[in-house]
Amino acid sequence: MSVTQLKVELPTQQSSNFGFLQNQFNELYIQATQAEKYASLDSQSSLSKMRLFVELACHELGKHFDLRPPVSGELAEKIKQLEASGHIEPWVIESMDRLRRYGNQSVHICQSFGHFVAQFKVSEDRIQELLRDMHDIAKYLADKLLNMPTHSLPEWTPNASLELTETISLALSGDANASHNIAKHFVQKLREQEFADKDQRASWQMDVNYWADKAIKQGCKQTYLLKAQSYADKVLTGASKDDIKALFKQATQHDQEGEALVKFGEYLVKVGEKRLALERFTQAAEKSNHKAISYLQSVSYKTDKEIYLELVAAGIKAGHPCSYTLDAFEKIKRVEQNPEDELALKSLRSALIMADAKKAPHIAFFQAYASFISEKTLNKTLTAEQRAQMMVDEFDDMPAELDIHYRMFNVLAESEQHLDTMNKLFDRAIQQTDDVSEHARIKSVLAIRAVEMLKQKELVKTPMPITKLLEEAANDGDANARSFINSAEGKAIMKRSAYGVSGRIGRKVGAEKAKDKKKRKAAKKARRR
Repeated sequence: MSVTQLKVELPTQQSSNFGFLQNQFNELYIQATQAEKYASLDSQSSLSKMRLFVELACHELGKHFDLRPPVSGELAEKIKQLEASGHIEPWVIESMDRLRRYGNQSVHICQSFGHFVAQFKVSEDRIQELLRDMHDIAKYLADKLLNMPTHSLPEWTPNASLELTETISLALSGDANASHNIAKHFVQKLREQEFADKDQRASWQMDVNYWADKAIKQGCKQTYLLKAQSYADKVLTGASKDDIKALFKQATQHDQEGEALVKFGEYLVKVGEKRLALERFTQAAEKSNHKAISYLQSVSYKTDKEIYLELVAAGIKAGHPCSYTLDAFEKIKRVEQNPEDELALKSLRSALIMADAKKAPHIAFFQAYASFISEKTLNKTLTAEQRAQMMVDEFDDMPAELDIHYRMFNVLAESEQHLDTMNKLFDRAIQQTDDVSEHARIKSVLAIRAVEMLKQKELVKTPMPITKLLEEAANDGDANARSFINSAEGKAIMKRSAYGVSGRIGRKVGAEKAKDKKKRKAAKKARRR
């Protein structure tokens, strides 16, 4: 491909994630967009721009809250002054301090293999994570200073370098990062299947190989990972399993934050080498890699409780947001054993506050459940319906391995809605308790809720026929099920075979009744023969 063709292929200016700042806070907008622009070309420059963004944000917040004395001194002191004021949320302070630390490292020399160097390398995952932190701070500023509600502002979306055409001359003049960026551009186009035909696909694959090999020769070590991942995902073809593993091994030799180790581990899982994959994830977790920590937590949750708890503690130490949620769940289990244990309650309250401050995922789910087991766990009172709705809102994205289904069913049982979600929970809820009387209660609650819903609509689905749910619950000693069966309404339900359809409850429509009648006649005729 010629340089002219390449200029046409590469995207030009894209919209920034920070456009909402431009009118009122143009200087903040400039620093943020420049941090985006340099993210893939020059991470050190990007980090220094993030640091400047934080420093400007400190002054804007100090002015808005009319802090006395005004924020001053080194950036670390400015952040501490904001924290001491009590006006700024803890997660904002933490994000600011993280950007400050990385920004400081980007402008200082460091020692590598006995030599002093002025280069500070961070992984692509890390730079994107820091850009997201900056975007969250920007939205916080817009909310507090411009009265723009956070929910009305755009979510962070990874943005290609805002001036990618600049990379052409840089690549041709020997810039390794620029060559890497061009290779990555064509990889993305191949992933999104933008090619018109097989010939164009083959041409782009050649472009990837050309620019990736050029970047490697120019000294860009992260390109080994780009090539390895491209072959692993079949974006590029023609490499054997051993070739792909060799590329991953090259990438791990220059892997400071565990990103390459995680990608290597994911590939090994895909090709069935789970033991080696576990070793790679473990190595990445030792580098505090969040993805590796999440993977190991999911693997050990059911298999080794001691290792799992160690990983949760390690995750908290590494600032892994999910670990704060998991820690709160473990403390919930302690309170379940003894809801009057003041020490356990205090520990749970602290864990919930910390998880909320860290913006830990799904923490609202566990706040709702904590309120269910003890009203002492939160500083506000939730109604039964509020608790149920909070848990339903979070449920679909919850990690599948967590044993939350029985607990959630108990919360929903106190509400008046959510039959569809209770149906989803039913099988796992039964599995998560060995108590036969609890099995009976679950069936009874579900059946009676379904009957109530039938008063509002013609067809209601359940995991098993309503009559069977009631019979099994009553036979296993559930008083509510027995009482309902003995009631006039219950007797009518139990007599109607139309309510006993497997997989759903509700009256059969005319067409279904006609089919059943036809089948009975055919069977009767066959018996006569």
